Amino acid sequence: MQGAVKYIRIARVMLLMIKLAEPSGKVTIDREERDRARRYNRQKEQLFLIGLLISWVAGAFFVFSGLAASVWRSAANLAGRELKGQSLALVFYALLSWVFSLPLSFYSGYILEHRYNLSHQKIPAWLWDHVKGLGLGLGLEVPGANLVYAVIRRWPRAWWVILTGLSLPFTVLLAQLFPVLVAPLFNKYEPVRDEQLVERLKALAAKSGIHVASVMQMDMSRRTKKANAFFAGIGPTKRIVLADTLIENFTPEEIEVIVAHEMGHQVHRDIWRGIAIGTLFTFAGSYTLNRLARFTLRRFGGRIGTSKLDNVATLPLLEWLLSFVGIALMPVQNAYSRYIEREADTYALELTKDPESFASAMERLAALNLSDPNPPALVKYVLHSHPPIIDRVDHAREYARDHGLPVPEPMQPY
Repeated sequence: MQGAVKYIRIARVMLLMIKLAEPSGKVTIDREERDRARRYNRQKEQLFLIGLLISWVAGAFFVFSGLAASVWRSAANLAGRELKGQSLALVFYALLSWVFSLPLSFYSGYILEHRYNLSHQKIPAWLWDHVKGLGLGLGLEVPGANLVYAVIRRWPRAWWVILTGLSLPFTVLLAQLFPVLVAPLFNKYEPVRDEQLVERLKALAAKSGIHVASVMQMDMSRRTKKANAFFAGIGPTKRIVLADTLIENFTPEEIEVIVAHEMGHQVHRDIWRGIAIGTLFTFAGSYTLNRLARFTLRRFGGRIGTSKLDNVATLPLLEWLLSFVGIALMPVQNAYSRYIEREADTYALELTKDPESFASAMERLAALNLSDPNPPALVKYVLHSHPPIIDRVDHAREYARDHGLPVPEPMQPY
């Protein structure tokens, strides 16, 4: 449940394109770049809405025309009606979904990114990343879906409660394994070469009471010009990861405040808070999904091709209904996310006492990532998991005034 909601959330609406100056200089903007940004972000917004609408319409046709049930019957004829046939049907569903979504993904994630000079990845590399994603998805989804249907058959009334409980240890396990087994499939990770920067970040972590196993850099520049930094892993696998684009384009002070923000999440135990809140959302979403699915099967079982929830032919129906549940929950989840991001910003300012570097880092991130500094209110409340950049800069200015520190220049609204 939580993974599906996160998947929907990755499509963000952006409005602004800014020019990145030298790391020690001022981020500058001109009218032509703003116009290009608006065109870029209007297209991203349109593609998100078009993709959502297409998925709903196509999903409804696939389910209510009986095609989903036909796929299950074909798999059963080939491999039997037991686990082998069920697994084959799950593979068919995943492949069909992947192939159907590929054209729009290619346009949005490749053509548009190249058109606005955000990516230099070649088509074979882009496609290979998606093939690896498909393989990883199959490795998780097929056994996961088999487990779901085993639970539904064993506990037909309480399956959604049990699966909510099982989602908690699975999320913790995935957080442990991701930096070790999954992330290296898509990026190369190696120790940061700048020893002074490493020592600086380790000292900052020690000041926060955080132990990190290592400070790593990933080859984000192999795909994109965007930048990022994050903590990966839980416990002994915890590490700081910096994009090579971040190291190249940001000053040490700016990198420090960005990492300090991530340390705020660690100190506030936001990973565990997120898992707890996510479990609550999973509980609410699973309950709603169970009620909707049973009502739909009772009403339209003849068209769907089955009226039994424990039939694997209902998986496309569950995914279709889940997309609506995810969209409905997304504004609430994003509101909570913006709250904890604001807390992490405050922690970064308190730890570094450097609101000027914080403000310049936020503006430079907006420039390099083409994020939306000042989105419309509806976009912000529905789609954004972070406060807008202009709000974050204003927060730094307010902190500076309250603590007698140099006040950063305001970020102009666009």
